[in-house]
Amino acid sequence: MYDVCQLATAILAIAFTALLLVTGQRFIEYRLQHEAMTPIVAMATLPR
Repeated sequence: MYDVCQLATAILAIAFTALLLVTGQRFIEYRLQHEAMTPIVAMATLPR
């Protein structure tokens, strides 16, 4: 029974770590994509 609890805890820890890595990667990609577009949008909306 103790082995089953250890296995469940290990699987939960691995799943949580994988979720954090995937979420962090997607967040970084999202931020980089939107930060790269900001100067272009700012220049396009400046009055001439």
